[in-house]
Amino acid sequence: MLSLALPKGSSLEERTLDLFARAGLEVRRSSDRSYRGSIDYGGPIRVAFYKPREIPFVVESGMFDFGLTGADWIEESDAKVEVLESFTYAKLTDSPWRLVLAVPMEHPADEVADLRSGTRVASEYVNIGRRFFEDAGIAVEMVHSYGATEAKIPELADAVIDVVETGASLRHNGLRVLETIRTCTPQVIASPAAAGDEKKRERIRNVIRLLDSAHAGSSRILMTVRVPSEKLNEVTILMPAGSWRAGVDIVDSGVSVLQGLVLRAGLPEITDAILAAGALNITESDVLKVVPAHA
Repeated sequence: MLSLALPKGSSLEERTLDLFARAGLEVRRSSDRSYRGSIDYGGPIRVAFYKPREIPFVVESGMFDFGLTGADWIEESDAKVEVLESFTYAKLTDSPWRLVLAVPMEHPADEVADLRSGTRVASEYVNIGRRFFEDAGIAVEMVHSYGATEAKIPELADAVIDVVETGASLRHNGLRVLETIRTCTPQVIASPAAAGDEKKRERIRNVIRLLDSAHAGSSRILMTVRVPSEKLNEVTILMPAGSWRAGVDIVDSGVSVLQGLVLRAGLPEITDAILAAGALNITESDVLKVVPAHA
């Protein structure tokens, strides 16, 4: 039986469970508060929920075959795990989050080099922080924070290293970003034992393939285009790579039907171009998954 550790009680939990559900890998548990569950796919997969910072350790130890957590906690832990896949989503957006160094609005520093020796820096990421300042050649005092890091200023710290997605929390607390230290994404990691087990590795790869498919589907739109035969060539060259000809219109044999997967980000531009080239109309459909033949 495979075992999987997923994030609980964090910004990753809801988006991660949604990704698994869209991949057809719904986590079944007695309630949303339960720390235990299972996935039915190629045999049961035992699921348990941990804080993201704990997941690298429980996977490294072999208590769990694989897990999903943030790249920031993997780096902070120094756990010996194998990173198998990365995704691009956070709590509120489909973009990576950032680990930043922030200071009060009125702080005199304009860049990291302006920080004086002995500056107190509060963070949950003390290992990342120490390495960052060692590389910068600045001697600071790292203050271990156990949450609500922004609140440590001014009594306990002069600056913070914290996670931001939109930056709103920093601004509300009178802080500004001095430098981005890392961009971070959710990553799938495997224990050394599972990564070295051919059967387990293959099962994990199959799970990742379905997750990749659901993640790719959410970023794309299925575009169905009706185009007169005399405009077929002009429209075809504008369709995204990998598009296909679906057939002939059921009512008008002089109209062809083309389909292709378009990234949401580029949808307005390609829609305008295809209509300008002579297409009759375009139908857009959400995509649940795009499943490749191989992981």
